[in-house]
Amino acid sequence: MRILYPLCFAGLLATAASAAQEAFLLYDFTKGDQGWTPAHAVDGFKSTREGLEFDCVANDPYVCSPPVEDMPLGNRVLLTIRMKSDGDGGGQLFYGRNFSGAQVVGFTMETDGAWHEYEVLLPVQERGTRLRIDPAMSEGHIAIAWIKALEMKPLMETRFAAPRQPEIGKDAVIVRAGNVGIRHGEKVWGGFTVTVDGETMATAHAQARIGIMMGRKPTYLNLDGAALKTSVEGGRLRTATTMRDSGGARWILRRTFAPMANSNAIAVATTVEVDADRELFHLPMLTLFPGMGTYGGEKTQAVLPGVEYLANEPSSSEADVKGDKANRRIVDDFRLCFPMMGIVADEHYLGLTWDRRDHPAPVFDSPDRVFNSGGHLMALWYPAVGECRIESEFDIFRAFPIKANTPITLNAVLFGGKGETVNSIVSNYVQLSGGLPALPEFKGGLQAAVTLLAHGWLDSAQHHDGTWRHAVWGDSFQPAPVSDAPCYMLWLAEQTNDKALAARLREGAERGLERVRASGNLNGTCSHVARPFAPLLFGETNAMIEDRVQQAKQALAAFDGEGLVRYRPQPDGLDYGSTHWEDHANGLSALQLEPVLEAATLSGDDDLAAKALAILDQQLAVYRNTVPRGAQTWEMPLHTPDILASARMLRCCNLAYLLTGDRKYIDEGRYWAWTGVSMIYLDPPTDGPTGLYATTAVLGATAWAAPYWIGQPVQWCGLVYRSALQDFAKLDSGNTAFWEQLAQGITLAGLQQTFPLDDEERQGLLPDFFHLKAQKSDGPAISPGTVQANLAEAYGATPIYDVRRLGDSGMIVHVPGGIGNTQVEAETISIGIDGWYSDP
Repeated sequence: MRILYPLCFAGLLATAASAAQEAFLLYDFTKGDQGWTPAHAVDGFKSTREGLEFDCVANDPYVCSPPVEDMPLGNRVLLTIRMKSDGDGGGQLFYGRNFSGAQVVGFTMETDGAWHEYEVLLPVQERGTRLRIDPAMSEGHIAIAWIKALEMKPLMETRFAAPRQPEIGKDAVIVRAGNVGIRHGEKVWGGFTVTVDGETMATAHAQARIGIMMGRKPTYLNLDGAALKTSVEGGRLRTATTMRDSGGARWILRRTFAPMANSNAIAVATTVEVDADRELFHLPMLTLFPGMGTYGGEKTQAVLPGVEYLANEPSSSEADVKGDKANRRIVDDFRLCFPMMGIVADEHYLGLTWDRRDHPAPVFDSPDRVFNSGGHLMALWYPAVGECRIESEFDIFRAFPIKANTPITLNAVLFGGKGETVNSIVSNYVQLSGGLPALPEFKGGLQAAVTLLAHGWLDSAQHHDGTWRHAVWGDSFQPAPVSDAPCYMLWLAEQTNDKALAARLREGAERGLERVRASGNLNGTCSHVARPFAPLLFGETNAMIEDRVQQAKQALAAFDGEGLVRYRPQPDGLDYGSTHWEDHANGLSALQLEPVLEAATLSGDDDLAAKALAILDQQLAVYRNTVPRGAQTWEMPLHTPDILASARMLRCCNLAYLLTGDRKYIDEGRYWAWTGVSMIYLDPPTDGPTGLYATTAVLGATAWAAPYWIGQPVQWCGLVYRSALQDFAKLDSGNTAFWEQLAQGITLAGLQQTFPLDDEERQGLLPDFFHLKAQKSDGPAISPGTVQANLAEAYGATPIYDVRRLGDSGMIVHVPGGIGNTQVEAETISIGIDGWYSDP
């Protein structure tokens, strides 16, 4: 079995052509240890008929090579390692003369004890480099059969000339769909512009070239020298051109622009065909330069979902990740939360979407530093990242075949309209897609979910005699008394059809409640979603409110006169604000305001509410129409776009509406709700069953280096956003179904990622992150409560907690259960409450 991973070289396209170099055997461990040595936490190190075998006997085991004599120099190197393991899933390969955290590639290992091949891409190596393999996090048996190396030598050095404006003229052929139009000249392939409201938003590349291997040498076929035919039939614009290459093969290129009904969108189908077998290294299917000759390299915002979320700033910058990973001009397709890119300028937007199943390489650069067009670059090319192309590299390493008389077609859609932020692009994409995708299936439904989470609370390594750890990860996160665990367990006991499991849950909850009452802290929680249901259920409401109010009043000191929290680095720590142009961010400020607003909704303290609302109004003014960022400055740069920032800002708006009944907070909340959507997988990223509604948490890397989070879902962050969405759905009455489906999808994706029952230590716990290609959960195993907080809503069961504003009365009701119909009259208030706890 061959396994490919996000941090490694990945194969996606067709089988590469014969021009590629071949891998060679770097080490054959069936013929001895080849000078490798056991360096740490390794026992039984020996060479056998199967290869290099050893036991990992403690944390952080690793083995090391001598200087690698045959390591290719001058180009990147692709290593293939054949290995088997029954340890845990974390693998790393260090490289260099001296090993350091800056010279390492991580990969996920299969732990089934069977042979697998892992591909790891290394940068250019120096003479005398060594290798170090860390095959597991702790104990396990490892065997390594061999290591192969492939020098990744480009076919040629790729350079792109600055484009020229196409000659379109007054006789241009024009098609329109609503306010979006195509103006096409009659002279050359690609000689068209895209307009929105009559203004040019983008210009196509009219000097494109196809890269062909002729006589095993790379050359180009220019497309601007052949005559172009245009015609309009049934409102569709058709263009076609033919030409011959130096070998006599006849090429036919066709493009159709078809206005889509009842939309501001035009479908663009591009087809390339040749009458003889050929090998290609560059096939540009669609290349656009937004802003070329008009608004230039400036913009209001831009988006490449799950990869870039930009203000008027460069893409592929080192503000969020440094080194090679900062280059996101051509990313591996699976990293995109959905296949779309777009830009906003001059209060208009242009979006481009395509069918992910066509597997083009999405090319995005803002501003354009590839062609230096003076604008931006949005394109779809072949080959994609895979056997022929390294991620974000324009140089190609292998040609790919196009068979005679076998057309290659790419379907895309151009759409646009008026808008001030990328929210307009994202919402238009969802509309064009026919709405949100169908909800993912968690096999067994609610009962299976209840059973899985119950065993997480009861039987995983998180639970220690009525105390719980926040997460299971080595010696980190020590167990402590918490109030949310007993409450979650009692809810599960009410839902399960298994009487024995229900009894165990009640017994475990009782023991947990004993421990938390003895600690005197009924506000303690172990879940990322902390709602005040436990004190409400267990009769400790007044003490809880007093604590919350006291903490809230102390928290007010963190805000300056502008209502902001200023970032200050920790002593002797990294300065996570160093790559941002401001010393504050919406996520950082909202993170500290959220509990203050919640305390106001619980206490009825008018003075606290007034102060919190005044601060929120200041923040909403400062951060209006900005990028959500800066919510995780304990490990992420202040600048980094972050779905948690969307969540925090949205929940602040939700709480403000509860306090005031002012619908302006619903309007403000709607903006922040939409800011998180581009970080949710709304299109399947792989062929695996898990991926839809997974959430990319941050568009960067921890400490600018590793882990690199783009394309690696962190569902707990999405689940915090989910809970804010679930509350907002009750307020935004015109869009309730939409927000509810989005929230339910995130919950179900969390269940799909949760460690299964056969994982003894981590069963029922949520992984910190998920590998999409490997379809594997990994990292610290997190409390079940993060998923469970809104599990009920995903299955139509009674919620564990609800809160409601009672009309214009100014009263707010918090309930450990669901709230139904409420009626507020002059002298009476009636509230329908759906309780779930059956044991008084």
